[in-house]
Amino acid sequence: MSRSMGIDFGQAGPHRVRCLDEQAQLCDAFTFWTTPEGLATLERRVFRDGADPVIVFEPTGLAWLPVAVYLRSRHPNCRLVRAKGQKVAVLRKYLRGRSKSDRIDALTLAKMPFIDPEQLYEVYLPPAKLYALLRLTRQRHRLGREIASRKTRLGCLIDGYLPGLRQAFSDPWSHQARAFYHSRLNPFAVVREGEEALCSFLWEASGKRKGCLAEAYLVYTACYNITTLYELSREAGVIDEEFFADFEREVATELRLLEHAEAEAEALAKRIGELYQELHPEDHLRTIPGVGEHTAPVFLSSVGKPGRFRNQSAFGSWSGVIPGARQSSGMESKGLKMTKEGPAVMKWALYQAGDVARQWDPQLACVYYRQMVYHGKTHNQAMGAVMSHLGARILAVLREGRSYELRDIQGNPITREEARQLILEQYRVPEEIRQERRRQKRSKRSRPRASAERRVPDVHRMHKAAFAPQPGVPPVTPATQSNQLVRQSQPKTHPGCARGKSLTLI
Repeated sequence: MSRSMGIDFGQAGPHRVRCLDEQAQLCDAFTFWTTPEGLATLERRVFRDGADPVIVFEPTGLAWLPVAVYLRSRHPNCRLVRAKGQKVAVLRKYLRGRSKSDRIDALTLAKMPFIDPEQLYEVYLPPAKLYALLRLTRQRHRLGREIASRKTRLGCLIDGYLPGLRQAFSDPWSHQARAFYHSRLNPFAVVREGEEALCSFLWEASGKRKGCLAEAYLVYTACYNITTLYELSREAGVIDEEFFADFEREVATELRLLEHAEAEAEALAKRIGELYQELHPEDHLRTIPGVGEHTAPVFLSSVGKPGRFRNQSAFGSWSGVIPGARQSSGMESKGLKMTKEGPAVMKWALYQAGDVARQWDPQLACVYYRQMVYHGKTHNQAMGAVMSHLGARILAVLREGRSYELRDIQGNPITREEARQLILEQYRVPEEIRQERRRQKRSKRSRPRASAERRVPDVHRMHKAAFAPQPGVPPVTPATQSNQLVRQSQPKTHPGCARGKSLTLI
């Protein structure tokens, strides 16, 4: 009777299966295809004689999804485990050295329940509409990166060959600017036609918007300066009026691709909004400061069923917004990088939402302030702590189905305006601290090797703002500073900043 089964999925070939019994000995081996006959064979050989093994597989593209859906629909209580690729690679190297084959991969997967049963997490298969929302949010995220990349390339092209032109427009991506990029990128032709013709063109392209006449003067001046520059460089024979005819076609092609991606992203946003409204009509997520129309669907679709997480620690481990651990005996390393776990789009959304939330939620502002001022963290390191606290709030809001309420550090309800004023008065990080954190960055070659001992911040990293009195915190004096540095092993949390106290709902 099989206790564990490993499936190595093939993209273009058959899927290989290895089954192990109670003594971790091979008891069955076969292959199958993703066809009705192949899935029926898989079902018959997996669950024969009343067996209910742990089915482990590695996510290879999307080849695993139809098989997982079939097994879950036919056997709702079966254990389907999606193993992490890094763990599979390390275990395969330990078992077989540098040898690698489909058979070895399947056998390695089958042995994981015997080696690391505590870290096996079952596959979560969301409902159809929630899964569709997840796919659409990821696609919009990819389109957003593509749009940003194309804008960067266009900016480099225009700034490189036409210096000063983009700066002449009040908005370099406005309607009149794009119209100019499409058909007026030859500065010699613009100067030859004259300023009046350029004014008429921009007037029509902008929809007869006020202020475009002054913009036309700046654009014409920029084109005149460019032509003067290239006239002085005519002897080199590299750039002339004929070159700009081909350059204009190149930029027009890039601009059409950009506008096509923007149109697709706009259509996606409309469909995402419809699905989000249908799946989460109460819209409790957007009551959290910083969570908006772009990030709320990401959180809803990525989290899925909140009850699948045992607690907030399990959710933090899944999302990947916790630092790595390195501990031995009585020594422990601090300041390590975040783990690479969790969906990338989820961490992106947490960062975007957290950067806004810390400016409107006093408790998150307190977390950010203490990380920057007291612990000597950089902006990104402090944002990691904010992301972790924000993730706990998102999970609680979805789990309890209640709106989020702003509260001060003592737990008293406050309005949005009062929260903002409190942050500006008590939790605003001085600009000199930010500059100091930026100056501390060093190259990897000159950076000293990290010690295994627990890292204690140096005295010079404590900014004078850390000695300012804070509500509920005893004032820090030079006499007590050394004691505080020694007590770094104890969590230094502001009242209300602890994870268990930071969330208040109505």
